[in-house]
Amino acid sequence: MKRNNKIYLAIAIVLIIISVVIILFENGVIRRSGQEPPSDSFAIKDTSLVTKIFIADMAGNNILLSRSGAGWLVNDSLLVMQQKIEGLLGVMQNLMIREPVTKTARQTINSALAVGGIKVEVYQIAPKFSLLGIKFGNKERLVKTYYMGPATEDNLSNFAVLEGLDIPYIVHVPGFRGFVTPQYSQFEIDWISHNVFDTKITRIQELVSQDLENPEESFRIVKAGPRSFDLFNYENQKIMNYDTLKVIDMLSEYRNKNFESVEKYLSSAERDSVLNYHLFKIITLIDVEGKSTEMKAYHLQDYANEPEMEIPDPSLALAKDRFYGVINGNQSQLYKMQYYHFDRQMQPLSYFLKDE
Repeated sequence: MKRNNKIYLAIAIVLIIISVVIILFENGVIRRSGQEPPSDSFAIKDTSLVTKIFIADMAGNNILLSRSGAGWLVNDSLLVMQQKIEGLLGVMQNLMIREPVTKTARQTINSALAVGGIKVEVYQIAPKFSLLGIKFGNKERLVKTYYMGPATEDNLSNFAVLEGLDIPYIVHVPGFRGFVTPQYSQFEIDWISHNVFDTKITRIQELVSQDLENPEESFRIVKAGPRSFDLFNYENQKIMNYDTLKVIDMLSEYRNKNFESVEKYLSSAERDSVLNYHLFKIITLIDVEGKSTEMKAYHLQDYANEPEMEIPDPSLALAKDRFYGVINGNQSQLYKMQYYHFDRQMQPLSYFLKDE
């Protein structure tokens, strides 16, 4: 090999080594010996690029949050509560290292993290590497994994460990007085949106209200124009004399109807009793694109001081302020609804008729 070629080869090798070192430093893969990590090592600087968040505990509970065109989904199926995901992303963006865990406490904290830590994986549209500010190989990648542990004694921070760092740290959100563990729930029920109906009046094609206790109070409303509707009684006869303002007012409220909470405490016998004997109304909303949303309404009774029963006791008074709801036939979830919030939606046909 000619001398010049050997020189060129040596220069090329040196340049490659320098480039690799620069890449590793720029992407945080290596640090100078003894150098403390940046205070924002746990933080996700641009949460708009986050595509997925996986949260799991050591007992096998886990959820996957993923960004979609319709909004954030939990486990690829249910819409996420907007306020909840905004809270989590806000914490992720501002999570800072307060200080390292002291040497004497590290073994205890590591043991606590191994048993009760919450694993967090963050996926993002990110480059494979960057060199001198130029990014290469953009695609969805796992960009950060850390384990969130218990709160500190002052309840203002959390213990946590980041994959790639050697020791656990105390982390917090500056300006926030509290610990952040509640933001990292690993249970699906804590993430689902409370929204039941969310359709503008201009998007409503048809509404069917079936009254199981008083069938003659059932009715159907069908779109006739941009903001005009036809009303039909339970025999499908068109009603000519009705209060159009009441109908418009009721339909306008389908823009934002939410349930109050998820029922968690009914026994199997009580749940079966509700589903088998307490159904009193079915409301079905169909939009202009044919999408159908069904809500079945069930009477709510107070079983707090009663034994489990297969058939409801008629002596138990029905709740005046709340009822149960089942959405789109999913009987695995019972929701508590407020009559106050659904007042106009629960009205009978006679409510919309004008006095003769």
